[in-house]
Parts: sequence; C-alpha cells; structure tokens
Amino acid sequence: VKKYRDSQYMIIKAIVRPIVAAVLILQVTAACVRNPYEVNVSAIECDLSVRNLAGEIFETSPPDLSARAETLKEEYGMALTTYSTVIGLGDPSDEKWESAFILFATDLRNLALWDDVKRVWPDLASLEEGLEDAFRHYLYYFPGKVVPEVIACISVFNNSIIIDDSLLMISLDRYLGSDSKYYPALGIFDYQSRKMTPEYALSDCIYAWGATEWDHREMNYGTKNLLNTMLHEAKLLYFTKRMIPEISDTVLFGFTGKQLEFCQANEGPVWEYLISRDMLFSTDGFLIRKFTGEAPFTSYFSEDSPGRAVVWTGFRIIERYMRNNPSVTLADLMNMTDCQAILSGARYNPE
Repeated sequence: VKKYRDSQYMIIKAIVRPIVAAVLILQVTAACVRNPYEVNVSAIECDLSVRNLAGEIFETSPPDLSARAETLKEEYGMALTTYSTVIGLGDPSDEKWESAFILFATDLRNLALWDDVKRVWPDLASLEEGLEDAFRHYLYYFPGKVVPEVIACISVFNNSIIIDDSLLMISLDRYLGSDSKYYPALGIFDYQSRKMTPEYALSDCIYAWGATEWDHREMNYGTKNLLNTMLHEAKLLYFTKRMIPEISDTVLFGFTGKQLEFCQANEGPVWEYLISRDMLFSTDGFLIRKFTGEAPFTSYFSEDSPGRAVVWTGFRIIERYMRNNPSVTLADLMNMTDCQAILSGARYNPE
C-alpha cells in the first residue's frame, strides 16, 4: 500500500508542478504588463488653485468697478490683457479700456449669464481638485515643466479654453450643460452642446494644454496627410488619459455610449476601409477634415458612427505601440514625428 501511495504522490506532483509553474509564469507576465495609466504621483508636489476672475468682475458693485479695474490690472497682469483681448475690450493700458470694462461688467445680459453660470458652477472645488491631480501627473512625466496659472472666466461664448504661455483660462459659460438655453441661439448643434457640460471641462483643459505644447503646425510631421493627422490627435488624447487616468472613454473621445460601441464593434472594418482605399497617406484636405473634424457622424461610415471615428482608431494604434515598446516614454511619444514608425511599431492588425 505504501508503494502505491508513494507512486500516486509522484504522479500528482508531476501533474501539479507544471500547473504551478504555468500559473507563476502568467502572474509574472501580468505583472510585467503594467497598466500604463496607473502611476504613483503622491510624492509629486503641485499646489494649483483656480482663480475666479468672473466672480471678481461680476460680484463687484457698479460704484466700485472703477477702483476694481485698477486692482485687477495689478493682480492679473498679462492674464487680464489676454482676457480683455479675447472678449474685445482692448488693452488694459489703453485709456479707453476702463470705460469699456465697466460697460462689460454692468451689461444686463452679462449679469444674467453670470447668474446662470453660478447655478451650474456654485464653486470650483471639483475642477480645481481635478486640475491639480492632472498637473501632478504632468510633472511626473515631464519634470521641470511649468504648471500654468489657471483662471475661470466668462468669455461670452468666444472660447472654451484660452491658453497663452503659462496661462490657462477656462470659460465657464461654455460648460453650462447640453440643455442650456444659450447654445441653440448661437448656432451650436446638439452633437456639440452634448459636450458642453461641466464633466468635459477638465479634459478639455488638459487636451488644450497638450495641443499647445505639441502644436501640429510646429511638429514637423512633413506633408499633412490622414495618418499623421489622426495619430497626432490620438497622441493628444493619449496624453489626456495619462494625465486623467480615471476619465471615461465617452468623455475622453466625446462619444455617446452607442458611438463608442460602434467603434469597438467595427474596429477591423474601419481599418480595412482605410487600408483598402489607400486613404492613410491621402493629402486631400477635404478628406482629412471629413475623417478628423468635428461632426455628428463620419459620413464615410454609417450614421451610427461618431465624428472622428478614425481618431479612436489612431488611439488604439498609439496604445498598441506603447505596449509593444515599453522603453518609449510619454515624452518620447509626444515628440515623435515619424508616424510610419509608430504604425510599424504598433503592428496594428485588428480582426
């Protein structure tokens, strides 16, 4: 009996050993394939605050506006110059600026708009917290870079995000919600106003900051074609997700849930469409805009598709490239201009 038991034990051990080894290999492999979006930024110092220029203007009583105009010049400096230029008040150093500023601050339409902004944005705590964490990630990946001064304002629907050197301004009136009464009158379509909600403010700030740091016109990609355009846009979205790891894909891409499902279900067919028609290296400006510009859907596909569907494809290529090339840093990626090398390194071949 003892011999039988010993032999049985040896048989079991012979079976178990390779299973345990296989499990260990899988665990080690899983550990090596680290989630690139999960990094520890707790040791990164970033003390960011959002200054509320809109509140300082519209919460000032009319008799105090003249004096307030002077203090704003001192407190905001060049930021006030940038803001005044955007909203059409001119340069604060001009002698006519103060009267234009007072008219702007006492305009009944602007005051009504400010009341609506306050209802949607009772405070800026959540935005401030999100931006601070995002720029903590920014410093993690790009140590020594400048964290911008962040200012909340009302641009009277001129710009969503205003960036100038180390300044980032966010227009709260561009994030009043998809059902805002203002947007239809401004000719803003439903597919655009759907993304004009508070939940998009943070990602728009980070995307815009990245688009300024890596301006397509200054990147020297060579002749503009569909491939380098979609991969540049995809890099900016990848940058945004690295800065805001918890962002949902619907907000990151600006897609509805059904549009995202379209991209996931048709990843292979979309890629095949581009390849079979030799579109990747097309320099046709109209075609590039049709594929990568804002639109309710991509006209080359079905109406179930989102506009910029190929940018989602580009994002998948970028993710695959970074997975296949773990020694490439985020900074390396953002500065890469050889899009064919990215495509080759990604070995992208969806089913």
